[in-house]
Amino acid sequence: MIWVFDASPLIYLNMVGLDWIFEQLEGEKLIPSEVYKEVVTEGKVRGDADAILSEELVKKGVIKVAAVESDFKELLKSLNDELHEGELGVLAMAKDEGGVAVLDESIAREVGRIFKIEVHGTIFSIFLMVRMGKLGKIEAKAKMDLMINRGFRLGHEKYLEFLNLLDCVETKSG
Repeated sequence: MIWVFDASPLIYLNMVGLDWIFEQLEGEKLIPSEVYKEVVTEGKVRGDADAILSEELVKKGVIKVAAVESDFKELLKSLNDELHEGELGVLAMAKDEGGVAVLDESIAREVGRIFKIEVHGTIFSIFLMVRMGKLGKIEAKAKMDLMINRGFRLGHEKYLEFLNLLDCVETKSG
């Protein structure tokens, strides 16, 4: 499995102490160079602590940074008014590599679905860890609440859906 991450999953999972999730995901983890610039380079200038955690994940080889040069990315550039460079890179890399695009912006996810790219968001990573038995349901809710308190956008209805789905997740341990 190849995972291609946009900025928000990196930022918010790191921000709430869930940086270990990246190491637990099986397969290769990639970010486009535009996402690295946004999260790490610009994040360090702003003084964002999550930028340092993201940089460490790259230094340890957990996440690899790659340039995205593809015809598909060029095709997507016509959507540049709707999508940021990082999102364009994530979608193009996921398409080219046959991977999963992990991003939270609803428009980017919809574009991914239209082009038959498997797309998931930050919350999927949390559910996956709960299902694997690596994160308890109570802790998962607490981490989601902390992410929301730190700026993660999740509407009231989606939050209730998250709670309902979390309650239904079956873990490997039982």
